[in-house]
Amino acid sequence: MPAIAQLAPNSVPAGSAGLTLTVNGSNFSTTAVVNWNSTALTTTYVTASQLTAAVPTSALATAATVPVTVTNPAVTGGVYGGGMLAESSNSMSFTIN
Repeated sequence: MPAIAQLAPNSVPAGSAGLTLTVNGSNFSTTAVVNWNSTALTTTYVTASQLTAAVPTSALATAATVPVTVTNPAVTGGVYGGGMLAESSNSMSFTIN
């Protein structure tokens, strides 16, 4: 199951330009997706312990505390079954001041 340990950055002022969010943790699959308030972001796999995601300017417009999670998508079973269900990480808060 994926787990988030740290977001970098973990806060920005409201009205900031879009940014690249680095998510550090563990058990990220190569197809993992970073979710911003339940909306999937364009995500890049770096390692099993690091992902980056593009946060658009529109998502940073107003002050808020935004939950960030990681989802490892489901894997279908193949010939012998053995697939995996989608797994979601713990939630970590990103603060827009």
